[in-house]
Amino acid sequence: MSPDLNGVEVREDVWYGFRRRIFDFEGHEAWLVEPEKAAPGMPWTWCMEWPDAFVKRTGVPELLARGFHHVHIKVPGYACDEALGVFQRYHAFLRSLGLAAKPGLIGLSFGGLYSLRYAAFNPEGIDRIYLDAPVCSFKNFPHFNLVQEPYRLASAQGVENDPRLPVNQTERLVGIPMLLIYGAADLSVPPRDNCELFAERFQANGGSIRIIRRSLWGHHPHGLDDTAPILEFFNPSRN
Repeated sequence: MSPDLNGVEVREDVWYGFRRRIFDFEGHEAWLVEPEKAAPGMPWTWCMEWPDAFVKRTGVPELLARGFHHVHIKVPGYACDEALGVFQRYHAFLRSLGLAAKPGLIGLSFGGLYSLRYAAFNPEGIDRIYLDAPVCSFKNFPHFNLVQEPYRLASAQGVENDPRLPVNQTERLVGIPMLLIYGAADLSVPPRDNCELFAERFQANGGSIRIIRRSLWGHHPHGLDDTAPILEFFNPSRN
């Protein structure tokens, strides 16, 4: 059964072989991709940024085939405080359609920042998170200019101590299972300042994280040639 969008005006297309409904939510483009037959409990994944990047390598079409829904909403601000409120209201809207209470988040690159920031904002509302070369800090970050204004940062000096950054929020996230995939030779999002530091602190606080480290890989491509580990992470009972 398709979720009833309660009279919201939509346009439809086909996304990787599945019906997608695109609509406006609070002035932001949002969309919902539907499986042919929903799995029990109406599970869903939420790709928080770059939803059209390396899609097949992230396992999303296979999860759709297994009955997962898949969603996205485009919100500016790089998961700043204002954006988190929009994410929370969108989450509540999707729950009102009958989707499961807790989504699985997919965080590719900047989307890792979105996923971890939103999960720390709403830790009881997230089932699990798949991180892929995630932004976890703004220290030595090549794209600091993009986040400086939305985060109201005077400069990059001492930014690694900002309590809003995922590397400093691990205590709030330890109850959420995580899968981390990254390339050790990533120059765009340096692992030592980002996912490696995050994983160390997360594990030190008792968090559960599976790490797939690709020693000779850079930032791209995201995902895996064999998506089995991703599918097992999101849907362990079906593997």
